[in-house]
Amino acid sequence: MDLVIFGYDNNGTNVKWHWSDQKKQYWKTWKPKVEDVILIGLTNKKENGKIQQEIWDDYMQKEHPKKEKLTGMYARRNK
Repeated sequence: MDLVIFGYDNNGTNVKWHWSDQKKQYWKTWKPKVEDVILIGLTNKKENGKIQQEIWDDYMQKEHPKKEKLTGMYARRNK
């Protein structure tokens, strides 16, 4: 299986990255951790961690958004 590489725009520079598990990245139920984002070609640990967090946050907002709790009469409807 070939390695799937993605790109991320970090202030005008393209950063290449991929998931640590290439098979699980296609599962809809897989919720990756920040450590599962592998950056290619960066050596600065501080910048590496910041970019990993940004990529992970973007992914989690798009693929696994937080569910909003119902309020008012809608919250009591099922009880």
